[in-house]
Amino acid sequence: EEEKAQNKISNYNFLQQTLTYSALSHVSPPGCELGPPNAPYILSADIIPQFVLGGTWTRFTAHLTPRYKVRILRKESSPVHTPSFMPGATVFYPIKRIKPGDLKIKYLSVSFFHHSNGQDGAEFNDDGTINTVNGNFSTNYFEPALHFRQRYNNAAAQKKNEDDFICDDGSTGYREVYARTGMEIYINTTKELRSSYGNVRLNLTGGYIWVSKYCDFITESKDGKKRKKQVGDSYLREKFRIVSNITLIGGDRDQGLSDFAHRINADIQGYYRIPSSPNSSLFVGVGYVGSDTYNIYYQDNYFMVRAGLALGFFVAPDIVGSKRPNKLSEKYLKK
Repeated sequence: EEEKAQNKISNYNFLQQTLTYSALSHVSPPGCELGPPNAPYILSADIIPQFVLGGTWTRFTAHLTPRYKVRILRKESSPVHTPSFMPGATVFYPIKRIKPGDLKIKYLSVSFFHHSNGQDGAEFNDDGTINTVNGNFSTNYFEPALHFRQRYNNAAAQKKNEDDFICDDGSTGYREVYARTGMEIYINTTKELRSSYGNVRLNLTGGYIWVSKYCDFITESKDGKKRKKQVGDSYLREKFRIVSNITLIGGDRDQGLSDFAHRINADIQGYYRIPSSPNSSLFVGVGYVGSDTYNIYYQDNYFMVRAGLALGFFVAPDIVGSKRPNKLSEKYLKK
């Protein structure tokens, strides 16, 4: 029974891990994305909701993701040209069960996504250029990936003198380094675009997050001296994260897209979590786009700067990992 309870806790902690490093949605307000040929936009957004299956009852976790990208152009009618519809799903599986206090974990995933723009016009204009107004674009891909996470205790959070106050459970937060390697393999790409799109992509992601421990307290007088006393449980709060991505594009690429400048995407994003919000942050990012990921615009390449508001799943504490286990851990460990 105790092993069964520990497995439930491991399953729950693994689900939280997959959410922590799932891709963040973002919205860039007017003028906050520069670089693409049609920028600045009235608004650009990449919406990535996650509907999660899993939890305490199963070792694997599945994310159902109805992803959607949109750019509102600065024209008289403010049109949304060929938005990207990207529904798909990802299944995650840990190489070994996560135990409370594990600093290093590895896990696998397999994804399958569809990507299209909802248009049915001719793929090419009369002059041979790609039709980005209403040209048909559709493809599918699956991606196996390996994930790695290393956690480090935050020694810098130790108190410096007797007047400083830390939470009475002694925990000081932590930092995490995360890496992901995946290989996208494309199938059923629109026939007319197949020779220029490229049928394989190597994706490399690295992330760093800083998590601090907080607690609420009151000041009371004892023996003529004022002392701070913790009230309630301490809690974790992510302060910021940095995420970097590199994509290398392989396969056939005619239409002048075969050179290296059109085969690499690279960016770095910084996210500062808004303290009063559980799931929002401010972000800014810079990078080079060799092949635009916005459906039929893939022939565009440019340097970009982007800023705005990001939304996603930030750090949630493990069920067990402090001197004050929460109600869920007590429920399972007593069974």
